[in-house]
Amino acid sequence: MGAASSTEGEREPLLVPPDRETSIQPVYSQVYGRRWLVLTLFSLLAFMQGIVWNTWGPIQNSAMHAYDFTKSDIAVLVLWGPVGFAPWLLFIWLMDKKGLRVSLLLSAFFMVIGAALRSVPVPEQHLRRW
Repeated sequence: MGAASSTEGEREPLLVPPDRETSIQPVYSQVYGRRWLVLTLFSLLAFMQGIVWNTWGPIQNSAMHAYDFTKSDIAVLVLWGPVGFAPWLLFIWLMDKKGLRVSLLLSAFFMVIGAALRSVPVPEQHLRRW
C-alpha cells in the first residue's frame, strides 16, 4: 500500500475468459495479501462513514434543544450521508484512471474534512444548519 507499485501478477484478472480453441477453461487464481489489505481499508472507510452519519439518531433530543432543530431537520441531516454518495461517477472514473488507492485516500480526506467541519462551533443559528 506504500509507494511501491503492484507486481505484474497482481494486475492479472482473477477470472480469465475461456480459451476458444480448447474446450478446457483455464482457471488462474491467486490470493494476494495486498488485496485483502485494500478490502479491509475500504470496508473500514465505509464503516466509519456509517458511524459519522448515524450519530444524529442517539443525540436527536439534545440536538433539538441545543440547535433548535426539528425532527425533519435531523432527518435531512441523516439523509445527507446517502446523498453524499451521488458523485460516485467521479470516484469510479478516478479509480479507473488513477487506481483504488488514490480514490480511497481522496474519499477518506473528504470524510475527515466533513467530520471536522461538523465540529466547528458556529454562533449564528442559520449557519449551524448549513
